[in-house]
Formats: sequence, C-alpha cells, structure tokens
Amino acid sequence: ASRPEEPYSGRDRTRLPVYEHEIMASSLGFGRIREQVLRVDPTSDLESLAYALDFIRLVLHTLGSSPKDPSEDTILAAALATRTGLSPLAIDTMLRAAREPTARAGVDPGSMRAFAARFGTTSAGQLAEDTREHTTLDAFAADHGSSESLLLLDTLFAVAVEREGGISRTVLEQLRRAARALAVDEVLVTALLRKHAAGLVEGHRRLVLGDRSITIGRSSACDVCLPDPGVAQVHVEIVPLAAGGWRVVDQNSGRPTLLNGVPVSSAPIQAGSVLQVAHYRVQFFDADGQVGLVVEGERSFSALSVRNLTRRIGELSLLDDVSFTVFTGEVVAVVGPSGAGKTTLLHAISAVTPADQGDVLLDGTDFHFRLQSDRSQVGIVPQDDLVHSELTVEESLAYSGRLRFAGNVDREEVQTEVDRVLQELDIRHIRDQRIGNTLQRGISGGQRKRVNLGQELMSRSTRVLFLDEPTSGLDPRASQDIVRQVRQLADNGRIVFLVTHDLTPEVLAQVDHLLVMVPGGRLAFFGPPAEAAEYFQVATPDAIFNRFADHRPETWDALFRESAPYRKFVRTRDHLLGIEGVERTPPAPTASRKGVFWRHLRAQTGRYARIRLRDRTGLAVLAIQPVVLALVMAVVFPAPTPGFFFMLSLSCLWFGMSGSVRELIADRAIWQREARIGLGILPYVLSKALVLGGATLLQCIGLAAVLFPILGLAEYGFSLGLLAAVSGLVGLCGMSIGLFVSSCWTSSEAAVGTLPLLLIPQIAFSSIMVSMRDMGPIAKGLTWITIQRYAFDATLKTGEEMAHHRRPGMDFEPMGILGTLSRLGLKPTESGRSLELGLSLPTLALILSGVTLLLLTLTIALVGLRTRRANR
Repeated sequence: ASRPEEPYSGRDRTRLPVYEHEIMASSLGFGRIREQVLRVDPTSDLESLAYALDFIRLVLHTLGSSPKDPSEDTILAAALATRTGLSPLAIDTMLRAAREPTARAGVDPGSMRAFAARFGTTSAGQLAEDTREHTTLDAFAADHGSSESLLLLDTLFAVAVEREGGISRTVLEQLRRAARALAVDEVLVTALLRKHAAGLVEGHRRLVLGDRSITIGRSSACDVCLPDPGVAQVHVEIVPLAAGGWRVVDQNSGRPTLLNGVPVSSAPIQAGSVLQVAHYRVQFFDADGQVGLVVEGERSFSALSVRNLTRRIGELSLLDDVSFTVFTGEVVAVVGPSGAGKTTLLHAISAVTPADQGDVLLDGTDFHFRLQSDRSQVGIVPQDDLVHSELTVEESLAYSGRLRFAGNVDREEVQTEVDRVLQELDIRHIRDQRIGNTLQRGISGGQRKRVNLGQELMSRSTRVLFLDEPTSGLDPRASQDIVRQVRQLADNGRIVFLVTHDLTPEVLAQVDHLLVMVPGGRLAFFGPPAEAAEYFQVATPDAIFNRFADHRPETWDALFRESAPYRKFVRTRDHLLGIEGVERTPPAPTASRKGVFWRHLRAQTGRYARIRLRDRTGLAVLAIQPVVLALVMAVVFPAPTPGFFFMLSLSCLWFGMSGSVRELIADRAIWQREARIGLGILPYVLSKALVLGGATLLQCIGLAAVLFPILGLAEYGFSLGLLAAVSGLVGLCGMSIGLFVSSCWTSSEAAVGTLPLLLIPQIAFSSIMVSMRDMGPIAKGLTWITIQRYAFDATLKTGEEMAHHRRPGMDFEPMGILGTLSRLGLKPTESGRSLELGLSLPTLALILSGVTLLLLTLTIALVGLRTRRANR
C-alpha cells in the first residue's frame, strides 16, 4: 500500500516487475495455464500460447463448456496444430487446463478490486479492457484476421456436430451470431453447414401438408429452413384453402419463385408440382391420399477467385491490384463511371485480354488454362443483340449449339439442349418466330435479349456468364424480366457478372453483390447492395455515383482495403478455398475436338445458306441480274465479237465482287463473338466462299447458258461447257476479290466505294480499249497484274473464231481467233511465233485459280488479325 501507483502496461505483462508479474500470473487463468504448459514443454512460444488459449476459450464460451471429450479435443488440437508451433503435449495440457473451473477468461471482481487498489483505477480499467478483448469473437477477428476467424468458425461447426450429432436450430442461430461477430460472409456459413451438416443445406426433408400454413425460408423459425443467403428470411408460404387444396404464396422475397418452371407470386399446387426456391427444388407428391413435400437440391461452392489483377499501358493504369471471390449461384453487378475499367476487368477474367499480373482461379485451378481447352465454360453476352435476324429463335439456338458442341454430338442431342434453353429462358412459345430487327418485324426487344443470352447457354459446361448492359434500350417491365431471368440462371448453378448502370430496387433485388470500380481500374467496394449503401453513406445504392467525386480513385481504393467490408467480403471469402471438406463442382470432362472442323464448316455453311435463302429480295435481284445483262448484251452485240466476250467476262467478275464485298462486314460482330468460344477462322471464311461461290457460279453459268444459243456461239466453235467453266472461274476470282476487300474495311460503304476503284483499272488494262501492242512500258507491265486481262483472254480462247466486219456496213463474218488475239496484243507477233496463241487456256485457268486461292488466303489472314485485335 505504501508503493506509488504505477500504470499497467497493457497486454505486455512482461514489463511489470517480477513480483507484480507473479501476482498477475496467480490471479489470471492465462498465467496458471502458461505455467502448466511450460512445465511439460519449456520450448512453447508465449505468443502461440496466448492465441491457443483465446481460441479454446471462445469455442467453449460460444458453445458452452463440456466435460472432457477425446473427439472434441481432437478437433481443437487439429485446428491449433495448423496455426501454432505448439507440441501435441503442450496442446493437450492446455486443453485439460482450459476446462478446469479455475481457468477463467478474464479477471474476477475480487481480483480486479485488488489490482485497482495496487495500481489504481486507470490501470484497472486498462486491464479489464485488455482481458475483455481476448474473450470476444469480434476482438479475435480484429486481432487475428479473416483466415483465423474462418478457422475458428469452422472449428465451432465441427465441435457442435461432434457434441450433438448434428446441428439443431438453436445451435444454428448461435453459430450464425458467431459468424456475424467474426465478420464472416453468410454464404460461408452455408458452405460450412454443407461441410459439417449437409442435410440442412441439401434438403432431403419430407413432411405432409396438413391444415396449417407452412413457411419456407432462411429463418430458423420457418417450418422448412433453408440456410442459404439466396433464400429470403421467409421466402414462400404454403397456405391451405377452405375449399380444399393448397396455394403457394411468395412472401415478397424479391427473387423469382418458379412453379413448374413458371415465375409466380401466388398459384395453386397439387401432387406433382415442382417449386423452385433459389437453388432448391420443392417437390409435391401424393402421400396416401394427402399431399407431401420433399426438399431437394444443394448449393455448389465452386469459387471464381480473382487475385491481384493488374494491367497497364505505359503509365496508364487499366486495372490496379483487383481481388475478390465469387461463388456459384451469385449475381455480381459491376458498376462504376465510364473509364473505370469494368469491361477491361471482365475481359481479363474471361481471358479475352488477360491482365499483365495476377491470377484468375476456378476452384483453386487456373481458369485461363481451363479455357484453352474448353472455351464453352465462359459465356460473354454483349450489349448489342448479336443474332441473325433472318433465322427463327429455334434455328438460331440450334446452329449456336452445333457450333459449340464437339464433333461427336448428334442432332438429337443438340435439339435436346435447344429445348432446355427455350424452357430455361421461357421462350418456348416463340420458337418458330423470326427474330427480326428494327427494320424487319419479329420478336420483341426483351425476347431478342433472351435469344442473345441463349446463345451462351447452349453448352451445359458454361460456368461463368458476363452480361454487358442487358437491360439497355428496354422498357422497365422488360428490364425487370431480363434481370429476373439472370437471377434464375445463377440459381441454376452459374456465376453471373452483370455490367449495368441500372441500380433501381427491382434490379438490385436480384443482385448478390455490387462490384464498384473507380477510374484507373481500382476497386472501391465489393459486397451486398445494402452494405454498399452503408459504406458509401447514402440512402440507396443508386446514389453511390454521387459520392465518387468526394475522393481521388486511389483514395477510394485505400479506404476500402482498410475497411471491415473488405475483410468480410474479400479476404474471408478467399480463405474458404483453403478449408478442406468444402465440396466444389468437379471440372467437366474436356469434350473431344475430333471432327470439329468439319462440324463447324457444315454448321456455318448451312446457317449462312439459310440466311441467304431467307432474303427473298436479294435472291430475286441475284436471279434477275444474269437475265437482264444477257438481254442487254444480246441487243448490243448481235454477234460474238471481242467486245461481247469482254462484257461477258467483266459481268462474271462483277457478279463475284458485288455479291461478296459486304459479307464479312455484315456479321463481323457475330463472328468475333463466336471466335471467343473457339470457332476457327478457316471454317468461317470457307463457309462464306462456298455459299457465295455457289451463288456466283449459278449466275455466271446462267449468263453463259442464256447467251450461248442467242448468239449462236456453237457456229463459231465454242463449247458451252468450256465457256461456262471459264465464266464460273472468273466469277469465283471476283468473289475472292470481294471477300478480300470486305476483310480490309470496317464499313459496308467503304467496301462498296472501293469497287469502282478496282473495276475501272480492270477495264483500262484489259487490252479491249487499247491494244497491248500500243501501250507504254508501264501500262504494259500493269496488265500482268490485271485480273480482267486473264479473264478476257481465257474467255476468248474457249472458241475457234470471232465475228468481225471485213468492211464497214457489211454483215459479220467468222474470223480465226489468231487475228483477234494479235490485234489485242494477247499473242506474240515475233517471227516464227505468229501461229502461237500466247498464254494457253490451261495456263490462264491456273493463273485465275491461283489468284483466287491467294486472295482467299490473304482474307483468312486479315480476318484472323482483325479478330485478335478486336478481342484484345
């Protein structure tokens, strides 16, 4: 009592004088337990001892103390062994000592009064605060972090199950309160429930409907408790009717409630009905004349973990150390101002444009490595409706399936998947309707959005969906329908990222988490919408955008990293991946790629041909072209003069060029989307060439067939077969020119405007206007790279004679082809070679074929280059 009052040094009791330290050791449980442990194992670390004692006390305090149980002690010892360097003997000694009545978590009132008398009330208050921090769950979480919090909660579940053989509703509420105190996301509670007490999460509960209402929801007070954050506290109620029967009533859950696959708010039920609540199926069955229900289904805890994604271009930051974890069945709304990096982030996750640094893991394995062998695991739905307007809904989905599936999948299997997607998207009633567009009447905008989405759902292996502004351009009712549809897709076992600026309550009701980005690709928040509003201190989440100007982007990023939501929704979620026993969806087997080239070629050729055939106006123009040109040439050329053959070859060249010059531009966006899922460039370009080539051949052969008898070409030694073959080859060469031009430009206007620039030189250097003998050296050199020169020459050499005037005003007379070729400069005139025809017809055909193949090869290379650039 004579000593002066000295301040208590807090947790570092080693700074007290020795005799004072001994007094504290005798009055605090920690001191006594430490002494017992050090007697059996002097090498024990004091910091590990303090951590272990906190851990054990919290388990016993949360679940209540119990007599020594070897199984329970084994669980605790195993948990402590993973985090401390304590020996098994030290841990066992601590477990025995911690269960003794004298082992107190804090200082009893008598000891505290004695301490206050010795050191003063201020120091006593500090001691009380110090010991209290060591005995509360929230203090443990703050001191030791998210990983240790999750380990403690996992141990609490394991001990609870060991004591009771399961988890009662009372214990479940205790564990939920403990999770909230430890700042553990509720979805992780569901994961731990599935690990330790799967029956509570997976359903398999049966009961018979009686004369009272039955509630289904997340609350432990519900008759059927589904402890899952995707389920509302009270999701639905099954109400008995006075006249007999039952009715299911949605309790303003905010999430889609499906009865027999149809969204309902209230509807009658009967034996055989199937009710879907989030990830669970409630099946109603006949139970000896009564109606019973059984809950089935489970939630997958597959996790997509984004870790430290960073991307820069020079000094410009596109993504800055972004990390978060999303679980199967969750919808994440990606929001932020323009230039915040939302699209860059999604492209980095989906491997369209990988980040410079960081990892994307699916269930702990490299997601991008998986995508190299199976791109169907990810689906990217762009903002624009990239679907072929000429096809019906069913045809569009069927072709999409044929392009996505392996080569050994038959049509029946594809049709099965089409029926599944039609039902999943609730568009079965429009399966035979044309999709249409703004100019051609078809399905509605909202239905077109669903078909656009359906392309990515044709593969059952799709695990992650990215939707870019799916509600843009839709009225409020259609927007809500689309977002509810997105919610159902997630409930069916997918991860969905939703880029949106629509933060209305109807949309947010379907969203599990907001991922808020700020300029520079920085993460300003990740967590539930309600938590976001609280974090940004706004009344509703849609007001978040008003807060961005309050801080610089890097400040928002730093503030979030130091916040409680970051620890709860980012760090703790990531640590779940390290817990053993949490089941995840196994990776789907990689589909065989054998035969996929031919399958893609057939599918793309069939689809493109059907699209062309549906364009009846275009078909009519194509059919009329050779007839009209044949009539014009018949009027202008009453006999087969060189001018006639020039026009014939030029017309065939024009058929090919004009018919193909816009075709790679018209559906480029659709192709680039399909290229992301692994469709080859070669089948795509070849499908265009096959269909356009077939149409061009028909036009060219038709033109030659019409003109052949009209001008009596047989009398001049021409063969219809040979003339048709050369005309068709010239048309194919023109088609390759058109496709090459189409691959060079991004707009149809530019491509069409290029045609005159190409066609006029073909005329000028073909020798019809100026003989090659009269051309200068430069002009003569340019004729060798002029396709029309070879086309004209080849057409002339399909016969033996030409018609010409011997004298002006006289009738046409046959003349040998050598004279015509000589006048045009298409044959040598040197002495001794006057009887030669110049380039032979086979040589000319080989040149035209080589030019066609060369241009197609260049087209394939350019399409590949543009595709890679577009997908960066």
